[in-house]
Amino acid sequence: MKQNPKGEILTTVSGEIGWLTIANPLNRNAMNLTMYQQIPAAIAKLVNAGIRVMIVHGDGDEAFGAGSDISEFAELRTGENAGTYDKAEADAHEALENTPVPTIAMIKGACRGGGLAIALACDLRYASDDATFAAPPAKLGIAFPHPAVKSLVHAIGDANARHLLLTATTIDAYEAYRIGLIHQVTSTSSLIDTIDALTAQICKLAPQSLTAGKTSLANLKGHTTQQQVQDAITACYESRDYQEGITAFMEKRAPDFDGT
Repeated sequence: MKQNPKGEILTTVSGEIGWLTIANPLNRNAMNLTMYQQIPAAIAKLVNAGIRVMIVHGDGDEAFGAGSDISEFAELRTGENAGTYDKAEADAHEALENTPVPTIAMIKGACRGGGLAIALACDLRYASDDATFAAPPAKLGIAFPHPAVKSLVHAIGDANARHLLLTATTIDAYEAYRIGLIHQVTSTSSLIDTIDALTAQICKLAPQSLTAGKTSLANLKGHTTQQQVQDAITACYESRDYQEGITAFMEKRAPDFDGT
C-alpha cells in the first residue's frame, strides 16, 4: 500500500468485489478535504467496473478512520469556507449511501468522527474486537455532519445517538454491537474471513433484487421517490434473473444470477 502522508482514497477490484481504501496511514487514516472530494469518483469507478459488492476499509490495522484531519481546519474549515468542507463531507456520505450495490464497512481500530460518518453511510458494518467508536465533535467545537447524525439515529435510535453525541463517549466493539451500531464483532485475525464469507454470500444473490431492496430502504429515509421504488421493482420482474430464480427453484438447484 502506498504510504502517502497527505492521504488518498484508493480503489481495487478483485473479481466481483470492489475495495475502497481510506489511505492515510501516517495519520491513522484521518480524512482530509481532498480525500472526501475523491470518494464520489472512486465509488463511480468501482461501480462502473461491474462489482456486486463494495468493501470500505482503512489502510493497515491501526484505524478504520480516526476522523477528519484537524491540522487543516484552521485553514480550510473556518467560518468563511466551512461550507466547502461540509459539502465535501455530505457529498461523500451521499455517494456511499446511494451506491447501487451493497456496501460493507470493515472496521479495525479507531472509528471516530469523520471515519464513523463514513461507516454509517455503508449498508453493513463488521468490526474486529479491537475497534472503538466515537462521535467527538463536541471536543473540538464543531458539529457532527447532519447526514451522519440522521444515519446514526437510524442505526442506533434516538437515545443511544444522544448519548454518543452529547457525551463524546468512546465505546468498544461489543457495546457498539449491543446498541446496533455494527452488525457483528469478530477477532482481528478472523475479520477478513468473515468478510470473505459475507461477500461470497451476497455475490450469489440477484443484483437487481439487492438494488430494489436498497431503493426501498432509501425511500423509508426519504432519499428516493415512490416512482424510483416502483421502477426498481419492475426491473426485477423484467429481468433474466427473475426467470432464472424460478427455474432454479423448480429444478432444485442453486440459481446463477448475472444481473440481467
